[in-house]
Amino acid sequence: MGIISVVKANNLLWLGRYSERVYTTIRKFYIEFDKMIDNEKDGYSEYCNKLNIPIIYESNDDFINRYLYDKTNPDSVISNLIRAYDNAIVLRDEIGTETMAYLQLCLSTMEKTMHSASPLMELQNVLDMLLAFWACADDYIVDAETRNIIKTGKSIERIDLYLRLGSDEQSLLSEYQKLCARIERTEIEYKEIALVRFSYLLQCEKEDHPESDPAVIRQKMISVLETLIDF
Repeated sequence: MGIISVVKANNLLWLGRYSERVYTTIRKFYIEFDKMIDNEKDGYSEYCNKLNIPIIYESNDDFINRYLYDKTNPDSVISNLIRAYDNAIVLRDEIGTETMAYLQLCLSTMEKTMHSASPLMELQNVLDMLLAFWACADDYIVDAETRNIIKTGKSIERIDLYLRLGSDEQSLLSEYQKLCARIERTEIEYKEIALVRFSYLLQCEKEDHPESDPAVIRQKMISVLETLIDF
């Protein structure tokens, strides 16, 4: 794996995963927020079930506050952002202070919106900071292996979330192709058979395989994805 240790590679992978998790879940939250504004009772339950997170919320307002901002809730957006930032701190020498600064700005912005009457506007700033973080990583991280491991983690997480949240087949195929290209450019060890199995399951879904439930196929894809890299 060159000069990147297994521990650092793991940090890089999860930096990519956690930053992507925050980005995609905030985007999905916009849709859930609209449902709750329309007074749909327990509008968050289906969302929680899709992401396999406990339904610990008492109302729509409780979900909005605790899912976004509760640092004691391991499934909250801010908890995942903190994990991304913690990995960035450990990787300061690898990713540079300029890149890390955007995650710090994300966290600061998130904390400032805790009591905002219009969280969607503020959350857009968090999304913009994450996009700037990824752009800065491309521009300032000199080592290609470091960039590729982060992007591999980002792709794995995006596919995982797309599978859970019911994204269309074309979006999944596009992200799968990106993942294959990125992981091939890294020096980390991965299970090639997992990619082959994932491709087969993706094809089964695309062809509407007569013997399989689409929901079951997607759950199998999630399981296969989690076996792809094992440090």
